[in-house]
Amino acid sequence: MAMRITTKMMQNTSLRNLNTNKSRQEKLTNQLATGKKIMRPSDDPIIAIRSLKLNGSLDRIEQYFENNSEDAEKWLSLTASAIDTSAGIITSMSTEFTQVSNGLEQAKDRLAIMENLKNYKKELYATGNADYSGRSLFTGYRTDQPLTFREDKTEKYTITEQITNAGIDTMTFVKTGDLTGLNKGNFKDQKYLSEYDVNDYEVARIRLAYDNVDVTAKDNSGNYEANVKLGYLSDSGQYLPGYATINLIDDNGSKTKQTIAIDEKGICFDTNANPRTYYTIDELKENAKPLGAAHKAYINEDGKLQIIDTGATKPEDCEHSYTIGFSQNEDGTYVFDDKYMTSLKIDKVCAKAEDSVYESVLGDTNKNQITYVAETGELLLGSAIKKELTELPNDAEIRVTYDKKNWAEGDLDPVHYFYAERYENGENEKPLIYNDFKLDWTDEADHVQIIEYDIGNNQSIRVNTTADELYTHDIGRDVDDVLGMIEAYDKLENTKTELEKLRDSGVYTGDDLTKLEEQIASLGKAITLTKEKAQRKCEELQTTFKGYLQQNSLAETRCGSRESRLKLIQNRLSIQKTNFEELVSTNEDADYTDLAIQLKSVEMTYEAALTSISYVMKTSLLQFI
Repeated sequence: MAMRITTKMMQNTSLRNLNTNKSRQEKLTNQLATGKKIMRPSDDPIIAIRSLKLNGSLDRIEQYFENNSEDAEKWLSLTASAIDTSAGIITSMSTEFTQVSNGLEQAKDRLAIMENLKNYKKELYATGNADYSGRSLFTGYRTDQPLTFREDKTEKYTITEQITNAGIDTMTFVKTGDLTGLNKGNFKDQKYLSEYDVNDYEVARIRLAYDNVDVTAKDNSGNYEANVKLGYLSDSGQYLPGYATINLIDDNGSKTKQTIAIDEKGICFDTNANPRTYYTIDELKENAKPLGAAHKAYINEDGKLQIIDTGATKPEDCEHSYTIGFSQNEDGTYVFDDKYMTSLKIDKVCAKAEDSVYESVLGDTNKNQITYVAETGELLLGSAIKKELTELPNDAEIRVTYDKKNWAEGDLDPVHYFYAERYENGENEKPLIYNDFKLDWTDEADHVQIIEYDIGNNQSIRVNTTADELYTHDIGRDVDDVLGMIEAYDKLENTKTELEKLRDSGVYTGDDLTKLEEQIASLGKAITLTKEKAQRKCEELQTTFKGYLQQNSLAETRCGSRESRLKLIQNRLSIQKTNFEELVSTNEDADYTDLAIQLKSVEMTYEAALTSISYVMKTSLLQFI
C-alpha cells in the first residue's frame, strides 16, 4: 500500500534535519572554542565521571606540590640557614676562649673579648628567634612565641629543671676577700687577705639554667629565704617519712586504730616495739606480713598498701581489707608510686656570690651543706651531698624547683624547655602550666612538639627543629662563667695597678709602704690564680664547645636529610603532576584538527541542506502531479 507524502511532511522533515545539523555544528563550534570534549555531564557520563576523579587527584597533587611542599621547603631552608649561622657563632666563641687561654695581660684585649662574647651570646639566641611568615621556627607548637623575651619584664615563673648527675660539675673558687676594694683612701685600714690567705678551692655545684633567681630578705641580719627545692627520684623501695593510721573495721562497723611508721627503713607495724621491725615493699609484695591477731599487710597489684582481716567471716570467704590514713585521724589510701622523691635540705640561701658563700660548703664539717646562690643561680654542694648525687644511677632524675621573676631581653623563655608555672595575672592567681608531662616520668620523646606537612597521600615530613636541639642554656651560662672570670681578673689587675702607682709615688714610707707591698703581693697571687682559673676553664670549654658544634651539626644533618627527602618527593610529585595533567587532557581535551575537519564537513552539509530545503520549501504538490 502506497503512502501519501505531503509537501508539509517534506518541509517538516527538512527543517528537523536542518536543526539537527545546526545542533551538531553548534556542538562542534563550542568544542572548538573551549577545547573540551563535553560541555555538561550528560554529553558523555563516562568522560564526566573520569574527569571528576582525575581532576580530584590532580588538585591534591597540586596542593602537595605547589603549596605544602613549597611551604615545607622554605621552612627547612630558613631553619638550615639559622643553624649554619649558629655554628659560625659557636666557632667564634671558641676562638675567643683560645685568646683567653693565651693570656689576659692587655686591658684592651680583655675589653674586646668581653664585648665579643656578650655580642656572640646575644646573637646566638637572637638567631633562635628566626621565623617564617610570623611563625617561630624553633619553639615547637608555640609558633606565636619567640624563643627569647623581646624586652625586659617582671613576671613570676616557677621552674622545675630535670637533670642527671652528669649536670653536677666542679668550679674553681678563688678566695680574694675585699682585695678589689682597696684604694688610696682605705688601704691603710682596709681589712684584707694576706698572700697566704689567697687560695683557690674546688666546689661542686649544680648550675641552674638562669642566674639572678628570686630570694627575699628573711630578717635584717643578712639572712634570706627562697622557694627552692632539691631532690632526686628513686625507684620503688624508697619511702616517704611519716606516720599512717590503720582503720580496722569489724563486721559491726566498729573501728580500731593502729599507727604505723613509714620512713627510709621501710614500714613498721608495731611502733611500740623496741627495736622496731621494718618490712620493705618487696617483702610485702612477696609475702603478707603479720600485723596483729588475724591481720596481715601486703602490697596489691596497683601499688596500694592493704590490710586484710584473715579471720573475718565474709560471703564466699573473701578477705576484708582496710585503708590506711596519711596521718593521725585522716582516712585514705597510702599509694606507693613507681618512683619517690627524696628531698634534700637547702641549708643556706644567699643573695650574692661572696667568699663566705663558697666557703660554706668546704671541708669535712660542711660536707652535708647545700647553699643556694641567687646571683649566680648555683646550688653549692658539700662533699657528702656531691657523693650521694654522683653515686645515683646515671639515668636517675634530679629535680630543682625555684622562682624567677626578673627577666632581661634575650633571656630564653623557660616555657620552651622546662615544666613551668607562669603567674601571668599575679602571684596570687592560678598560674598557667606548661609542659606538665615532664613530671609524669613518661618518655619525653613521646611529647616532642613535631610540626609536619602533608606532602603526599598518607605521607608527611617533619619541618621543625626544636630549641633544645641546639639553643641550650649551657652555652650562654658557659659564656657567663668566662665573662665573670675576665671581669674578676680585670678588677684585680686595675686595683693592683693603682696600688703600684701609690707605691711608686714616693709618698708612702714605713708601715704604709710595707702594707702596700703586702697588698700588691696578695693581689698578684689572686691575679695569678684567677688567670689560671680562666685559662683552665677556657681550655675545658674548647672541648665543651666542640660538643655544642657536634650538637649543632647533628641538627643541621637532620634538617639537611629532611630537605633531601623533600627534594625526592617534590621530583616524584612533579612527575605525577605531569602524568595526571596528560591523563586529564586526554580525557577532556578535544582534537582541534579533527574538530576543524568535522566542523567544515558539517558546514558544507548545512549549506547543501539549505539549498535543497529552499527548493523543497517553494515546491507544491501540484508541481509533482
